[in-house]
Amino acid sequence: MEKIYVKDLVKIPKEQFYGKVICFPTDTVYGIGVLFDDEIGRKKIYQIKHREQNKPLAILIPEGFDIRPLVSDISTFANDLMKKYWPGPLTLIFTKSKECQEKFNDSFSTIAFRMPDNKISLQILKHLGPMATTSVNISGQAELNSVDEIIKEFGDQIDYIVCDEVTLSKLPSTVLDVSTSQVKVIREGSIKI
Repeated sequence: MEKIYVKDLVKIPKEQFYGKVICFPTDTVYGIGVLFDDEIGRKKIYQIKHREQNKPLAILIPEGFDIRPLVSDISTFANDLMKKYWPGPLTLIFTKSKECQEKFNDSFSTIAFRMPDNKISLQILKHLGPMATTSVNISGQAELNSVDEIIKEFGDQIDYIVCDEVTLSKLPSTVLDVSTSQVKVIREGSIKI
């Protein structure tokens, strides 16, 4: 694992991150992520976490990223939530568009997006584009939220860890399924809806 600061990470060409797993802070917890369209990287995340294949990864997006080509519909309610809570600790699940279904070789009909409210993660996302992410932990165990803990547990499995100092809420994001007219709360985090 290479310790790196965001000012150095953004100097590395995006192409060099294919197949690489990056650990970085968000506004909520530390996450591990790979480039959005990196199938090899996605497989590594599932192996690192011992994560079941039926649990999709969330996609973190930079400010100004347009999710519309990737989703089949954005309801007025979902649009209002994005305006109010993005960037912030709200993950929204949408039905994938046909284009998105064709682009990704997975069995999920839905896709989850979040825009973190953290300048370090936003800098990374602006440089690398959307990233498939999840918290840093073995599935079912508590998230790890210190660089030392993460290195001790996953040091030989993660390629880069961003070491800039941050303040984390340590509360996971609220997750809402807005893929149908029946909005479902999947996980309640700091935002109560």
